[in-house]
Amino acid sequence: MAQSVVKVQKNKNITLPMWLIQRFHLGAGDFVRVEDTKDGVMLKPAKLVDPSQAYFWTKEWQAGERKVEEDLRKGRVKAFKSVKELIKDLKTT
Repeated sequence: MAQSVVKVQKNKNITLPMWLIQRFHLGAGDFVRVEDTKDGVMLKPAKLVDPSQAYFWTKEWQAGERKVEEDLRKGRVKAFKSVKELIKDLKTT
């Protein structure tokens, strides 16, 4: 298990070592949970999004959301009164 010693700065911040940032895929704005344990302080990456909803916040999903919003703004949508009407339109397109 890798270890590092870090210094508490004047403003009480610490800088995480690069190996730790890379190992846990941490970036600016990410959250870290701080726990008081019997052996000392433990830092754990923390996600504030419910794991079952995490897909919604992926770059790919958000890109799709933006595309849909643009289609709605530009009127590139159709409404159908029934499934039969939808299927008929799909077959003619």
